[in-house]
Amino acid sequence: MIRRRFLTSALLALALLPHARAEFPVTRKPRAVPPPPQGSYQVFPDQPRQIIKGLGFEIQSDSIGSGNHGLPAEFSGVPHDLTPGERERFYKEMLHGFRYCRLAAGLYWRGLDPDQKYFQERWPGQAAELKEMIQQAGIEGVSFEYWSPAPYWKASGRLVGQSPGTCLRCFSKSFANDPVYHGDVDRFLADYGQAIRRDLQTLRDAGIPITMWGLQNEPFANTPYSSCIYTPQTYSKTFLAVAPVVRAFDPKIWITADDANMGYVRPALQNPANMGLIDAFVVHDVGGNSKDVRKPLSDQRPGYQNEYEYLAGPTSPDRCLNTVQHIMNWFQLAEAPTWFWIHALKPVGNSEASGYALGFWRAPDYKGPLGAQFAGLQPGHWTWNPYNWYAVAGFLRHMPWNSQAVTVHEDRKDDDLRIFAFKRPDGKLVIVLSNRSGSPFTFDINTGLTAATFTGYRYTPQDAGPDFNGQMIATASSNSFAPQLATGSWEFWVQN
Repeated sequence: MIRRRFLTSALLALALLPHARAEFPVTRKPRAVPPPPQGSYQVFPDQPRQIIKGLGFEIQSDSIGSGNHGLPAEFSGVPHDLTPGERERFYKEMLHGFRYCRLAAGLYWRGLDPDQKYFQERWPGQAAELKEMIQQAGIEGVSFEYWSPAPYWKASGRLVGQSPGTCLRCFSKSFANDPVYHGDVDRFLADYGQAIRRDLQTLRDAGIPITMWGLQNEPFANTPYSSCIYTPQTYSKTFLAVAPVVRAFDPKIWITADDANMGYVRPALQNPANMGLIDAFVVHDVGGNSKDVRKPLSDQRPGYQNEYEYLAGPTSPDRCLNTVQHIMNWFQLAEAPTWFWIHALKPVGNSEASGYALGFWRAPDYKGPLGAQFAGLQPGHWTWNPYNWYAVAGFLRHMPWNSQAVTVHEDRKDDDLRIFAFKRPDGKLVIVLSNRSGSPFTFDINTGLTAATFTGYRYTPQDAGPDFNGQMIATASSNSFAPQLATGSWEFWVQN
């Protein structure tokens, strides 16, 4: 049972955190004071912590305007635009190892029925393309989250925001005169809940498994792409009306509360019994400095971030290291069960692509300018965005689903020198180290094991090794070892 005093203070503290902290810079200023040359670390393999389910990504399965402005009418997305051979390569080389695919309802899944009440594929075969991607890549299922309800349910009658009525129809000022509902909010929300159920059933009927569900992406946002604004009161009222419908549809679906640091669901949680409708809290830590990651204040449900990217400016080596440490800290310090990058692929013509994507694709009919890096990229083909991809790849290659974090003690915690340790499902220990301090640093590690042998795999922003497994650098055969990491590198030490 929740202690209301603790919950209220925790929610308030989190709500006061800014949603959009300053992004990590493209080029970081040098550290003013270098760290000591060496530090001591103790791993406790017999002190298990949270299960790490695996990583997630988002798929741009339909079009969005460059700079996130508008929803183009053309049918364009991935895997739709890729040639058969490039689809297979995409599934095998990039997506294999991810567990979850974030699917944006009202944005990248935005086809509509004639009454504009329900979402469905926007062109024949779109659902089959997603099903193939999920099956061929070995993904468990989609995290289905609304960017906007279907137009029928909105006061504006439009998917995109930045217009009057970017909210649910029942919360508009004129709802008392609504020709259908005549001001009956409860009846409206009951019908909206059934529309959500139908959206879920449409995916299930298409063979697309659903693992997670969210009421609204960034409920505070009023954007030139799909959005819907809520207040804490309207979010909570809607959540309490529709979350039970999702729970009844499939109790195995994780219901998340996406609420900008838990502020939006606070009114619903004044009754502790409502916590049973929530399986996890999700936040967006977009482009944030990895040093700001801390354990969520509420221990009643796990928390994780389900959208990470860099909004302003391109990716870079410094941002690559920041992403690595961001993942490490969410698992080691924040005890998260998963972590999501945003886009697998973005189109070559979208201005935001460099900071958003693990790779880029060229649409078959793209006739716009091509940067030098895409000069040889053929229509229907894709290529890597190395600084973002390398940061994620090592965790996909060395951290199987359902690994388990273990306790680590740092004699001196340093935000630029990070450590993360976990056990794979086969019981083998893996220790991840990273250094962005500006100086070489030696991690003196006691593994907590006896007679164990480890192999080290090194990554840098310029080199992820064969098949992105890292460059094999050394073996260590004792209960302790002391690898020295050059600045701008990270390593996975894997028990043999």
